[in-house]
Amino acid sequence: EQKEQVVIKKVESKKEAEQESNLLKSIPIHKHIITFLDFFEEEQTGYIVLEYHPGGRLGYFKRGIIHDQQCAVQITMSILRGLKVIHQHGILHCDITPHNILICNNDPKTVKIIDFGSSVRTNDSGEYIGNHRGATRWYRPPELKKQNQIFSANLTYCSDLYSAACVCLYLLTGFAPIRKIQACKQIPNQKLQKVMRKATRKNKLKRFQSAQEFIDALLPFV
Repeated sequence: EQKEQVVIKKVESKKEAEQESNLLKSIPIHKHIITFLDFFEEEQTGYIVLEYHPGGRLGYFKRGIIHDQQCAVQITMSILRGLKVIHQHGILHCDITPHNILICNNDPKTVKIIDFGSSVRTNDSGEYIGNHRGATRWYRPPELKKQNQIFSANLTYCSDLYSAACVCLYLLTGFAPIRKIQACKQIPNQKLQKVMRKATRKNKLKRFQSAQEFIDALLPFV
């Protein structure tokens, strides 16, 4: 009998592990989202059991490998397809970075969003509520500046879409987009540059408002 390989994520806070497990349980199985399998606790520490993914991280924060346009855009669209499902279930990931994306051999079809430890979900009033540990620098939208704050109506789907756009800039330029405007200017394709500038606007109302809208804008570049 062949044994199934799994990944066990250790979370020091049992409460945080339970919150993340409950959140993952509420998301349907999707090819671009890591699948939750089980949760258990031992000596006040929580353990989340997840599907095993043979790939590695898409990248590590500050410096990465430059990807060609088609590959970078396809990877970004896979992330956005995962985010679309997450958003449909009233959840914001809040920490989309190259570090929180798994991929096999740079194949966009194998992209998986992981680590929902910073995620928030809607309450009965439709506001996003949750204790946030602070999203990763360079990929964090302006409305997520403060750490450990209780979030409310200032968060929308486009907060995650901003981070996904920053991941795309990282793939296209090989660097974390410390200065978003300069990073956009490095993109040779002027039309793609325009799409990325819209996705990383400081004013969230001027960005793409849904994952599908962002996907549609990227379609001409694959």
